[in-house]
Amino acid sequence: MRDVEQLSQEHQQRLASVSERVLRDRTLILASNRGPVEFRRNEFGQIEGSRGSGGLVTAISAVSRLVAPVWIAAAMTEADREQAATADDRLIEWRNEDARFNLRFVVPDAEDYRRYYNEIANPLLWFLQHYMWDAPRTPNITEDVWAAWAAYERVNAAFADAIFQEIERADHRALVLLQDYHLYLVGSLLRQRVQPATLLSLFVHIPWPGPDYWALLPQQMRDAILRSCCALDVIGFQTNRYRRAFLNTCLAYLPEAQIGYSENTVTLDGHTVHLNVYPISIDVPGLLHMAETSPTVRDHRYRLRGHLGDQTIVRIDRVEPSKNIVRGFQAFELMLEKYPEHRGRVKFLSFLVPSRLSVEEYGRYLEEIMIRVGWINTRYGTGEWQPIELFVGDDYERGIAAMQLYDVLLVNPIIDGMNLVVKEGATVNATGGVIVLSEGAGAAEQLAEGVLMVSPSDIVGTAEALHQALTMPLTERYRRAALLKRLVAEDDIAMWLYHQLEDYEALLERAQTAASTAAPSGDERAGTTAEPQMVAAADGADHVRSNM
Repeated sequence: MRDVEQLSQEHQQRLASVSERVLRDRTLILASNRGPVEFRRNEFGQIEGSRGSGGLVTAISAVSRLVAPVWIAAAMTEADREQAATADDRLIEWRNEDARFNLRFVVPDAEDYRRYYNEIANPLLWFLQHYMWDAPRTPNITEDVWAAWAAYERVNAAFADAIFQEIERADHRALVLLQDYHLYLVGSLLRQRVQPATLLSLFVHIPWPGPDYWALLPQQMRDAILRSCCALDVIGFQTNRYRRAFLNTCLAYLPEAQIGYSENTVTLDGHTVHLNVYPISIDVPGLLHMAETSPTVRDHRYRLRGHLGDQTIVRIDRVEPSKNIVRGFQAFELMLEKYPEHRGRVKFLSFLVPSRLSVEEYGRYLEEIMIRVGWINTRYGTGEWQPIELFVGDDYERGIAAMQLYDVLLVNPIIDGMNLVVKEGATVNATGGVIVLSEGAGAAEQLAEGVLMVSPSDIVGTAEALHQALTMPLTERYRRAALLKRLVAEDDIAMWLYHQLEDYEALLERAQTAASTAAPSGDERAGTTAEPQMVAAADGADHVRSNM
């Protein structure tokens, strides 16, 4: 494989090239619940901003070297709200050595925001889209839930107002990139107000379930989400499976819509939305640089060596039921029972990041994890060897150090939009480690060749996969590890954004051609300017790319 740095530079050049073409006469506007910068007061009482982490910020940072995007997000801290109140013309200019944004905070009513985020986005929509509801018992759509839905509508309307204001005062036509399930209703609110030449897109970072599961939502909520999505020009999904599930959901609940399965389009009320697949990824050279040069990672690596066994299984998860942590421990327990040669030799290091513990289901799940780990350690542990060690806390550098050292990485979620742990592990691991990966992870679609695949509910199959990984010949281990490193590096975070902008470029060109063809000629057109529209071809077969 080509040098990672060289490959990354090529990707950055391709991203820069398409950005220059698409954005030279377009204003880029992003909207997400959480923004790229968070402000807090330091020990001296001064407000300081820190750049957020994550692939989205990294990808947009690369584009921001060419054009400063407007990024609209909810104010998360008191300092955010203070900045929003004092911002000149509502925009906060943020610059550091590798990024520049014009940041705008949406400041909804505090109670509205709580209900929008803690009752609708999480848990109602999150649980629904991860198949986490116990359908005979939950969810229960009570009057309180309907009141929370009204708050979700109001917060989405506040986002739509802020986006529209930025569209109106932009020097160029806008390209709007909405992010995730928090903002499902923004599309229809904007479509009613913007010019047809404004391109509206949404990327769904989490899974999209099938139509039967969407039936758990009342028709009014479900229709509002689907119709708003169909008011967009492009929706991006993590996998082909989620894109097909969206088509099936529209077929089931929007009988008047035209569903283009071969074209990956849905046409509703004369407007066509194009459905594409963009598997999100990681900043490969940035991650490698941190793993190799960070003193904190080095210190964690040194300390963790004292916890390793002759062979070591690692898992790194947020504490939430969809991560399937308990079944992973049950599979490890079964492996110790069936293959006693691993007892006293293999350690299982589990790194748990507390998440939404105020939600009852999450707190209860953490209790189940502790009970299961206690049982396994009591049953199989000795004075010299404890089978499982838990490390609880949000410590990214410690997680990176652990991923450098694993012999086996277990990633077995019930369902995940992508799961970047598997990509991070494949990138930084230095031991020829083997990855056991659930079919439920979005990453399985890309990385199937290099992993041992398991069904998330198959405890026996997962136990056998762990045993196979631990006993795999070194040559096969390193072959698989090298393949995974290549697959991740060839489709990194820069390429994730590149493919989106490439598709927007093609759609804009097609819309321009359609507008030119349809425009009146001669005297009829004198004094007018044709406005390109994001519309499908007359036969409904228009599409941008049937990617992946």
